[in-house]
Amino acid sequence: MIRHIVYECLPGAYAGGVQKMVFELASAQRRLGADVEIWTVEASRAGKTELHGGLPVRYFAPDYAFGYVRSLALNDAVAGLPPDAVVHAHNTFHPLNHDVAVVARRRGLRHFFHPHGALDPVLFADWSLKSLKKRLYHRFIGRPDLNAATGVFALTPLEAEQLAELGVSRRVHVIPNGIAPAASASAEATQAFRAAHGIDASAPTLLFVGRIMPKKRLEDIITAFAILKVDSPDLVLAIAGNVAQDAAYHARLLALATDLRCGDGLRWLGFLDESAKPAAFAAATAFVHASESEGMALAILEALSAGLPVVATRGCYMRAAAEAGALLECAQGAAPLADALRPLLEDPSLAARLRERARAYAATEHDWSRLAARMVEAYASR
Repeated sequence: MIRHIVYECLPGAYAGGVQKMVFELASAQRRLGADVEIWTVEASRAGKTELHGGLPVRYFAPDYAFGYVRSLALNDAVAGLPPDAVVHAHNTFHPLNHDVAVVARRRGLRHFFHPHGALDPVLFADWSLKSLKKRLYHRFIGRPDLNAATGVFALTPLEAEQLAELGVSRRVHVIPNGIAPAASASAEATQAFRAAHGIDASAPTLLFVGRIMPKKRLEDIITAFAILKVDSPDLVLAIAGNVAQDAAYHARLLALATDLRCGDGLRWLGFLDESAKPAAFAAATAFVHASESEGMALAILEALSAGLPVVATRGCYMRAAAEAGALLECAQGAAPLADALRPLLEDPSLAARLRERARAYAATEHDWSRLAARMVEAYASR
């Protein structure tokens, strides 16, 4: 019996980040024959258990204390699990993690934590109040909980090293995120996508998909785009994501594009759901990500699975894929991004090789069935 605990849930969609990863992992474990459910907190569905793609998702009522979300009902459910159950909690810096840890320890349940890159030291290295609170939480609550758990999961060897530097001594299992095989888009759908967003059929197009927020370093991508447009004036940069998530940041990006005189080549696509992504990937010449810290971005894995040439900065932590020749990795900053992207625009044979390697790499190294089996093995390890 496996119970995944996730706290930031998109009911019925699981459209982004950790939510999607948890849903795909749990579904893959279910296909292996495991008794698995996702437990989450949502007031409007509290007390219900719904099937999403055949996977049971059980919703619990939230309880609020000092602005933080807890769930006494979820705690009671964990306390009622049989002794052979496995509890797998996702994310960190959340009071519900601590509640699950306390109950699981009291009951003697095997329990694991999955930070998903949230404990990257760069994310709380400054002296802001937010960073200070994170450091204190990790020192007095998070780290003791991780060290008392049965095990911890990291997405990359680098994340495992970061956990060790932060004093996590419990065994760390390195298992990357998986990705479902990318759906393909018809020529008609791709043409319609380009037409809908004012992208000429022959225009080379760079694509970003992700959250519109400062740590994604979209200013570096826009500046690199402006550099490349000098030699490729018809180049287009398509940015997919919810601009309302950080309206002030979006306004700064618009001002930057105006200052760099490249705004006419920018296309703001808004949030793309799963049905819209295949056409976006098919319309793109290359995919670019410049995050300063990323556990393992599902958008990058989706682009690889779709066979897109990918350029990612080192902060995206895709070193293994770069070493396998499945993507191009570069240093942080606009100039390194431009230097890495330029050959893909100038050399079709290089882009073709990357497309082939990207698709093959995603299909082997990030196959959910293989990764789910590895995780089930980790649950049984000592």
